[in-house]
Amino acid sequence: MTPSLLAALTVALKLPDSFSAGRTAVVTGAAAGLGRAAALKCASLGMNVCIVDIDEGNLATTAGMLRDAGAEVLASCIDVSDRAKVQELSDTVYERFGEVGFLLSNAGAGTGSPSALRDYEAWARSLDVNLYSCLHVLQAFVPRMLEQNTTCTVVTSGSKQGITTPPGNLAYNTAKAGVKVITEGLQHELRSSATNEGRVRAHLFVPGFVNTNLAYNYFKELKGDAFDAEADVPWSEEKPSKGGWMPAQTIDYLFDAIAQGRFYIICPDNDVTSEMDAKRVAWAAGDMLVRDTPLSRWDPAFKEEFAAYMADGAPSDALSPREGGA
Repeated sequence: MTPSLLAALTVALKLPDSFSAGRTAVVTGAAAGLGRAAALKCASLGMNVCIVDIDEGNLATTAGMLRDAGAEVLASCIDVSDRAKVQELSDTVYERFGEVGFLLSNAGAGTGSPSALRDYEAWARSLDVNLYSCLHVLQAFVPRMLEQNTTCTVVTSGSKQGITTPPGNLAYNTAKAGVKVITEGLQHELRSSATNEGRVRAHLFVPGFVNTNLAYNYFKELKGDAFDAEADVPWSEEKPSKGGWMPAQTIDYLFDAIAQGRFYIICPDNDVTSEMDAKRVAWAAGDMLVRDTPLSRWDPAFKEEFAAYMADGAPSDALSPREGGA
């Protein structure tokens, strides 16, 4: 589906009043990539925009782009893993704009650890940035959004790595799995509230492969003084991979899904279709229900079976017992 068609569908389906002109959007991780694209999308709808990031230089660039688009802008350079700073941010936003219609908790970092047995400091930083920052943002803003008695939209940025949990970065997977669970619990809490009456809704945003600066930031932090941007960065927004979507395309998909009222917004990309995602998620569930083998997708004993399933099977096939036993 082309970005122009997605944009047309979004208009046809009608976004909730959360996105009406004059309302306020708060976007964390907004200095570049998906956060910047989301902020620009909100500005195009006539919203006020608060952008938050630790990257002061790119944050200023994004603020300039938003002002050029005609938005009223508040730019805050803080580390959202600092709970007190996020609480102060919430006070500032409400003093400035009086309300929030759209909240996107998007801040994150790709670094972590592949092992449960080492790298405690890397684990702690990954959980702080990718998990606790999300909790800080939700607790600082959502209670106030509920008090407004207006239609509001809350989105958290998860990851496919928090669903199928591939080997390679266990710390990041754990954090993003936590974001998924928190957001599911939040939506249950919101729909169960006798006073909310469906006005405030949560959504889990799961991007596919997106051409952002994630790889640049990952290798810069990983390699330190030895970092070479030209040699070490395989793709970025400025040097896009053919397999990835661009940030604006992914945000168009997000807004279209919000207009449809979907909770699980799992985005495809140029390499991975929605059908492939569904089959991989179903296979992961089958690890518990059928195979009793964690991460069997990466176990040589299941290599041929998984390849055959992806080539020919339906998602439900992954949840059916194999011949000869479970």
